[in-house]
Amino acid sequence: MSRSEPRTSHAGAEMWSRSFADGRARPRPRSGVRGRLLLGAAMAGLALSARGPAWSASLSPANDAGALAASACNGLMGFKLEDVRVSSAAVVEPSAAWTPDPNAPGARPIAVGAPFCRVQGVIGREIGFELWLPEPTRWNGRLLGAGVGGDAGAFNFSDLPRGVAQGYAAATTDTGHKAADRTWMLGPPERLTNFELLAHHRLAVTAKLLLARYYGRNADHAYFIGCSGGGRQALKELQRFPADYDGVIAGAPGPDTPEMTTRRMWELIQREQHPNLLSPADWALVVEAAVRACDELDGVRDGVIADPRMCRFDPASLACPPGAAPGARCLTPDQLALVKTIYAPLRGDDGRKLDDGVLPGVLIDSGHSRLAPATFGQAIRKQADWDGEGFDVSRDLAAIDRVMPELRADDADISAFAKRGGKVIVYEGWNDPAVAARMVIAYYNQVVAKLGPLEAGRMIRLFMAPGVEHCVGGPGPDQFGGAGAAAPSLDAGHDLLSALDAWVREARAPERVVASKLSHGEVVETRPLCAYPAAAHYDGHGDTNSAASFSCRAEGISPEP
Repeated sequence: MSRSEPRTSHAGAEMWSRSFADGRARPRPRSGVRGRLLLGAAMAGLALSARGPAWSASLSPANDAGALAASACNGLMGFKLEDVRVSSAAVVEPSAAWTPDPNAPGARPIAVGAPFCRVQGVIGREIGFELWLPEPTRWNGRLLGAGVGGDAGAFNFSDLPRGVAQGYAAATTDTGHKAADRTWMLGPPERLTNFELLAHHRLAVTAKLLLARYYGRNADHAYFIGCSGGGRQALKELQRFPADYDGVIAGAPGPDTPEMTTRRMWELIQREQHPNLLSPADWALVVEAAVRACDELDGVRDGVIADPRMCRFDPASLACPPGAAPGARCLTPDQLALVKTIYAPLRGDDGRKLDDGVLPGVLIDSGHSRLAPATFGQAIRKQADWDGEGFDVSRDLAAIDRVMPELRADDADISAFAKRGGKVIVYEGWNDPAVAARMVIAYYNQVVAKLGPLEAGRMIRLFMAPGVEHCVGGPGPDQFGGAGAAAPSLDAGHDLLSALDAWVREARAPERVVASKLSHGEVVETRPLCAYPAAAHYDGHGDTNSAASFSCRAEGISPEP
């Protein structure tokens, strides 16, 4: 089976193909395992027009809008959807510091500027979801689905408040397990299927029906935003369920997630086999030297390699001279050997390249991954405490495709999404140590080749962000309205969500988005991100910290993929 073909998933797990007309779900089960599941939900949606909005009969017109909205919100507790349980529906009042889940890891308070209806519930056996609904007078008529990164198990409490503050009905899911459960992959097989593929599709179906009940009409448009694992979820949505959303934003999406996970596990084992050989400071030294060598290739000294593919840095330049003192800022032969091994392309047992290696200037992460050991230990070997023994790059990569066939997000045939007029914005940081920038560019090029330049130009844009690490962070300007935070300016020229909205509703395709660098909440630098293959070029005059001094041009692009 080619990678671009739809894959069946775990035995007994449901695979659904959905179409939407006027926001109503029409299920076409491939396996018939739960063909009744969303049929009941669809019928509930079809009944909306007859029953009217949830608030229509709750109070008399003389009552104030806030009381009507509160009653409508509470009324969602009684809204019946097959295989969906609404556990709570209550109004959240304005607050300077409200915490959605005080017990969640990394929980932090958010500001609530206006009341909204918070709906909590479960889809199927254990897919937890949150749906936040602005009051009817504040709803912009659109739905925002929010992805979750890593191995999920938590809700996206960054993009939900962002969405509801801008008038979106906003929804997210934990994909069917909790982060506190460190062995969730050993649970029922449907957990893997929900994580790989189905959770966000079922969220889209459920959220559309619930919001239609609350507002009395369907959403005009639906968007999805996510980065890292959430970016992969965005790609899976448009690849497998093209009618769920009208537009998606996929940040650091990892199309080749199996290869990416295999590399991550391989790197962990390499470091364990060479304990303490390279410290975090040593890895930082490698990056600093690469930046010094290639920073000014774009004509600007700013501590950023604009396009690392153009950099020809050799780590051998860091070799310690004879008699170097202990602690010198240089690398021994053993250290250099490991650096070159890690940065080189990962190869299978047959010598075939599985990826393109790590770009110069990208910092090798010295931390530990939860997802890679869990994937190879729990999902593949069914071992809770696997320590890496027996790991084999080729065999384990093949095992991922066998056990988690929908983990890949590399299907370049997104013609069904394109035919519906769907739009997709992909963004990726050049300094991303987790998702290889060249992988994302390669997927974009595959889409263009599959659809043709003209059709691709109507529906996909890729923005590469110099100096930006995984989703956010790094020396480059990293605030442009991707997943996790709105941009400092909420217009289509600065904020990706606003740009997607303008593209879908007004046919204004984004060609340039200004990214900002913040320090203590203040913008200290701006730089344009240009629709690939164009890149920002300094005009030769003006402030190098200002986007106004740069133009988007396609010249000087590296021939590498």
